[in-house]
Amino acid sequence: MSLHKSPNAEKGARYLGLLDQALCAAHWSEVPELARKVEKHAPDRKSFTLAARSQCQIATASHRPTSAASNATSSLHSLGELVPRLLESTTATSAKSYPDDAFVASICLAEIYWMQESPIDALKVLEGATPPGQSVKSAAAPLGWLEVCTVKAAYIRAACLESTGRHSDARGCYQSAVIQTPGHRSAELRRWTERLLASACMYSVKKMPSPSAQDFSETYTAFKAWAAFWDRAGETNSAGTSNVDIPRRQVWKAYYDLLSTILQHGLLYNTTPQANHDLFVIAGPDYSREKYSASKRAQRKEIKEVERTYETLLIKETQFPKASQSNTEVEEWAEQVVTNWRAFSSGEWTDSDLEEGGKNAVSRIVLDILYRAATKTFHSTPILRHLFTVHTALGEFDLAMHAFNSYMEITDKGKAREEKTGKRSIGLDDDDEAVITVAEAVRVLCRYGDREQAEKALETTGALQKWLDQKRPITADRMLTNGGDHDYERPASQSSASALKPTSLAAAYRAMGISQAHWASLTFESSDRPGLLEQAASNLRRAQRYDEDSVETAYSLALVLARQRDVSGAIDVVRSVIESRDRPDIVREDAGSPSPHDRKRKLIPLWHLLALCLTADDEFEAAVQMCQASFKQFGNPLVLFGQPMETMLRDPEKAIPSDFGARGLVDQMEGFEKEGILQIKMTEIALVELTEGPEAAVDMTDELLSAYSRLFGSPGLPTRSQKPEPAVPTTNSRLGGTLRSIAGSIRPRSSRSVCSEKGTSRRLSLASADNTTFLPPPSAATSDNNTQDLSSPIAITVTNGDKADAEKPRGRHAHHPHLPHLPFHGRKHGDASRSRTRDESLTVSDQDPISSNENTTLPQPQKADTSNAQQHLGAIPHNEAHTNLPAPPGHDNQPPRQDVRLPAPHPASASTIPEPHLSPYYERRQNIGVLVKTWLFIAELYIRAETYDDAQNAVSNAARFAEALETGLAGEDGGTSAMKLCLKGWGKGQSIDDLLADVWAAKAQLSLALSKPFAALSHYEQAVSLSPDHPTAIIGLSNLLLDIFEEILPAEEPIPSTRPLLIASNPLIREARPTLPRPTSSSSGPSRRPSLVGTPSFLDQKPRPVIEDDTDEPTTTTGRRVRPDPTPAELNRLAARDRAYMLLSNLTKLGTGWDDSEAWMAFARACELSGEVKRARQALWWVVELEEKRGVRGWEVVGAGGYTL
Repeated sequence: MSLHKSPNAEKGARYLGLLDQALCAAHWSEVPELARKVEKHAPDRKSFTLAARSQCQIATASHRPTSAASNATSSLHSLGELVPRLLESTTATSAKSYPDDAFVASICLAEIYWMQESPIDALKVLEGATPPGQSVKSAAAPLGWLEVCTVKAAYIRAACLESTGRHSDARGCYQSAVIQTPGHRSAELRRWTERLLASACMYSVKKMPSPSAQDFSETYTAFKAWAAFWDRAGETNSAGTSNVDIPRRQVWKAYYDLLSTILQHGLLYNTTPQANHDLFVIAGPDYSREKYSASKRAQRKEIKEVERTYETLLIKETQFPKASQSNTEVEEWAEQVVTNWRAFSSGEWTDSDLEEGGKNAVSRIVLDILYRAATKTFHSTPILRHLFTVHTALGEFDLAMHAFNSYMEITDKGKAREEKTGKRSIGLDDDDEAVITVAEAVRVLCRYGDREQAEKALETTGALQKWLDQKRPITADRMLTNGGDHDYERPASQSSASALKPTSLAAAYRAMGISQAHWASLTFESSDRPGLLEQAASNLRRAQRYDEDSVETAYSLALVLARQRDVSGAIDVVRSVIESRDRPDIVREDAGSPSPHDRKRKLIPLWHLLALCLTADDEFEAAVQMCQASFKQFGNPLVLFGQPMETMLRDPEKAIPSDFGARGLVDQMEGFEKEGILQIKMTEIALVELTEGPEAAVDMTDELLSAYSRLFGSPGLPTRSQKPEPAVPTTNSRLGGTLRSIAGSIRPRSSRSVCSEKGTSRRLSLASADNTTFLPPPSAATSDNNTQDLSSPIAITVTNGDKADAEKPRGRHAHHPHLPHLPFHGRKHGDASRSRTRDESLTVSDQDPISSNENTTLPQPQKADTSNAQQHLGAIPHNEAHTNLPAPPGHDNQPPRQDVRLPAPHPASASTIPEPHLSPYYERRQNIGVLVKTWLFIAELYIRAETYDDAQNAVSNAARFAEALETGLAGEDGGTSAMKLCLKGWGKGQSIDDLLADVWAAKAQLSLALSKPFAALSHYEQAVSLSPDHPTAIIGLSNLLLDIFEEILPAEEPIPSTRPLLIASNPLIREARPTLPRPTSSSSGPSRRPSLVGTPSFLDQKPRPVIEDDTDEPTTTTGRRVRPDPTPAELNRLAARDRAYMLLSNLTKLGTGWDDSEAWMAFARACELSGEVKRARQALWWVVELEEKRGVRGWEVVGAGGYTL
């Protein structure tokens, strides 16, 4: 009886399936026994069992520890014994019956050759191997190991081709492999698929020819297949460490780097790609908003997912370093994340393009990443620097300063240690990075901080100066590790300043100059102010020598010079930086920037400063042209303001556009920039008031309100039920009712009559006088003679006033309410310009806006010579062949070629902090603060135009908004308090008390204009109680107090009598009349001789003569007269004089009043009335000096951020 049983086909099939499962699951211990059983019950499958045993031996050899080189060598040599048997199995008879078994044996043989570093032999085997006839992708495939061998064959072929230098074939192999999207059903299939995709990804990155859209698409395809593979494999498999050749973390980092590069180059995902090489596009003007946002959201989503996956692997696999080490990979990762965050925070991205929460949510995610990265680093200055940057951008200034203080402490100690030892320390930022970080911190402290922060900025720049003077090692070949006690040779050293880049030195000296100038305006020591300004000017000049084209340095220096009354020097500085905009290198830099108008945006405050400097020299027409040129430099008004103006006119509440094609630069600006634009319009109106009169200026107030509406949108404050009572009886307005607008309801009566005669209505408004919500204005009836095509863009017209126009008598400004106003439309001066037709008024003048005055003329760019000069080609259609386009004029032999290169990231984008986004309350507070200033400016115009009812309405609107801020503060965290009301704190704009003080001062000015001095006195007192150093309130209050002392104004408001009293017949009244003793030459009392200072009184009263009776004066026994005690009335007058003297003396010592000529004028009057004639004369000479170089408005209106841009 035979002991051997006959083969069982059913068992053979079952054991074959179990062997396949063991191979796919990498259960190598089970393979030999299962192979034996398969050979017993399926003897015709010996090729497969041989391959299985060989694969088990390969796996054992590859997984064996290789601490000893001999063990590794013997393992590889032992695999050579399998080669003859595998070669025989591929040519055996059974191979013809089962070609898949022969294919599996061939792949096993190729793997052995590959492991033995014989790529040529491996390629020969792979070329002779016949792939399986049926698809291995199907889930019903009979053998899972066959699918694994297919993926393995692709990987080995590509790796062998790469090692033999056949890069084009390897590239094609990788591309075909990633397109096939291998499977993930088993452990071995996932393992070999991961190896194949990882190699394909890294190879595509390493061999990418150039950063073009097509090359990015090809590389992106491999990484997309990698991400899709892990999406199918699941997060559980992707989170663990990998034993493959390329670490999984490295592939994810390369993936993130690729997405970051695509983001930095401004490429968008193509939502309708035609092929794999057309996955990215550059957005053009024909790109719809929906398509644009969908592409951006997909891009952000993918970056976020890759970011999360890589960070998980990094944090899991990275250990906390020793004190003498640094985790470079973690710091590089944080740097890349912050770089991408800068792109997401730029104006190219909006909140709708990002996930829920917008840019604020992205910043919060970045903060979490940085804090997790900090747990894997030790005293990392790059991480602290990034924390300072992101916290600042979120408006969390206190947390930002905590990070910066830690940064300063670590860096300062590190630099001191380096100076002592002469060796560079590990983990510190390089000198350039540290200097730029400190300069940015000083900028933030001065721009957004209060007095305490200004003092901190001055202290920080002192440390910065110490850094520049320190000695530093020349090279970094030797590092000093913490805790090292080896005695090294001290290398040569040099000062830090000599090793810095010019741009870094410029930033350092600019920070010093800004901090000194800023502190000069806040210090209480008036004797220190001139020296601080001199030091600031000196440091800013040094910064300009290192970086001549810096707009920031030029602005700060010009403003300091203007404050020092060196107007000609300020004009020269501004002109030099404006003229540099036409230099070829500057033009190329702007053209290569993602935002080519960045430099022009920075130039806007300089144009404004130039205009104010020209007004100091009485060049008002040229100043108007400077105001207009600040916007004309952008060319088409749509570049700056976005959507056509008629959209804003129809619905001011929706003035801020949401459509992609309608967005302008103003939609990318922060609050200070927008306020600067509005201030330019105010300056232009002030110039119109000077040249054409106050009535012409008030006709432009609707343009000012519409400009605010476009820049800031609706203030969104609750309405007030009670209508403020006007100061004088109001007249019925034609625009009354529910649709009455603010701009329309407060027009001068004469203007309204003109509008009424023409039968038109105003189409611009911010809100109604009784309702602050924006209402769509009614459709305006336009006359046939003055119709305007609103579909055509409105251009800014800049013209020079002709002598013929100037010689004509100035008439009233003809205002056409039915024509829409661009907020900064060029204003025509003179009757001749007003009578021009619409076509002439909407043309863009070719004349340079600065050519009206010989001293301020800037050179115009030369026109291109089409005969021989090489011209810049215009935009070429994306799909147009260059052979179909004509040659440029004068260049028949130079046909145009499409430039397929990608725009490079802006070089300065990596070192600047995005403008902070404050909380909704503080953002609204800043916007409403600007609106309050706007209404008060309008009120002043109406007061000077003697339309007091309209001025009252304007002041009431300003008061309503200011009071709403005070009410809104109660709803914030922590509630309201006196400290919160009086301090500005971190952020923008003024404190609430300062805004309320401005309103009360405006009410006082209106009361003075209405001959209500006691009401004005009360309003000024209220303003001073809110803001003790308020310049306008102190000056007005002091003048009234001095009027009381001179008896121009009674000490108390007279009570109106029901019947006239005969003063001469009433002895009691005559006795109650206060008298003052006649001053002697030695007397210190006030002088009664004619005043050196004109009395700025609103009354025509004259001081009553002092009647004294010497006979009634008591005398002593020696015959000397005894001066009687002063009466209560006299004491009141003396107290009023002394209080005015004290208020003005303090004001002229402060930064808000030291260069205010009105304050010094009032102070001179107070000194004279106090008997200090010499001091009064000195104050008057100072007034003369101030008035000689005083602009039409104060220098502080140029920039709300002080000396910073």
